Amino acid sequence: MSRARCIAARTVTIAAMTLAVAGLTQLFSGGARLPVETPHAASPTDRIAAMADAWTGEIDYAPSYAALDPAATAAAEAEVTGFNSADDYGGLPRTTGHETVAAYCASCHTLQIVMAQRQSREGWDYLLTWMAEQQGMAPPPTEVRSEIIDYLAREFGE
Repeated sequence: MSRARCIAARTVTIAAMTLAVAGLTQLFSGGARLPVETPHAASPTDRIAAMADAWTGEIDYAPSYAALDPAATAAAEAEVTGFNSADDYGGLPRTTGHETVAAYCASCHTLQIVMAQRQSREGWDYLLTWMAEQQGMAPPPTEVRSEIIDYLAREFGE
């Protein structure tokens, strides 16, 4: 399934789950809704009930249609998160070593996972060892490993 279709399917699924939970909330609370003062002060059930009460009954299909357009999706992502999924290197900073990191890291997981980490040089070294020993990653040659650790410590260090 394409990324855009996956996003559209998730949007519809979340809306349906919200309505189903709201219906169960009403069923179990005897039809009464508890007042919600602030979104974070209420229980999850109360927040869902408040969202269901606020729903107009109309589905806004515009985000789903926009999700089907890869250019629109990438632009919206980049605007909100600074991450552009259409980028060949997953948004990695373009400094020495980015191609090597993209090749080694993206072969097993997303580059977003890498960019979300903040590790010291020793932390990155430990993670590479752990991935090779415990997760089945092919250990990179010494010079490549050094390039990866240099890049990660420089760009995503503590």
